[in-house]
Amino acid sequence: MRIIKSLKDDEYPKAALYHARVAARGVCVNAKGEIALTHILAMDKFGHRDYYELPGGGKRINETVLESAMREMDEELGVKVELLEKIGIVHDFYNLIKQENYSYYYLFKVVKEGSKHFEEREARLIDKIVWVPLQKALLLYKEQLKITGVGLLVARRELPILELVAKSFDKYH
Repeated sequence: MRIIKSLKDDEYPKAALYHARVAARGVCVNAKGEIALTHILAMDKFGHRDYYELPGGGKRINETVLESAMREMDEELGVKVELLEKIGIVHDFYNLIKQENYSYYYLFKVVKEGSKHFEEREARLIDKIVWVPLQKALLLYKEQLKITGVGLLVARRELPILELVAKSFDKYH
């Protein structure tokens, strides 16, 4: 997969040492042609969080990145998915937690619905899951560019992914 975007964190002071994290994320499309977004609502070291983010999370040692993404769709959305397309990678930083991220993005189609089973951290952060048309998701992310903190960093990371998906979205639903 190719790197779509490389971003710096200008919201928090730069750190001296960083640890690398590989994350697997999905643009997940249901039968209505809507995509899933997690609404993050929490208070933690990043401050007040109130923003949208594509479902996904960290890669486990015993998984491929694709397997991680499919597991995350099952955990956070309660769905089994089929891979439609490998979208690309976003390389970015979270200075506050001294983290360098490589987020791998995939386009998935829902093939079976089930129940969500959040891990403890997800249960603390995720307020709700919303399924919205792609154009509405793009508008939500453009609004998110107006906030500060980690929500802004997430919008900068994910808006280019959604814009790429929008170019070929019609052929998948």
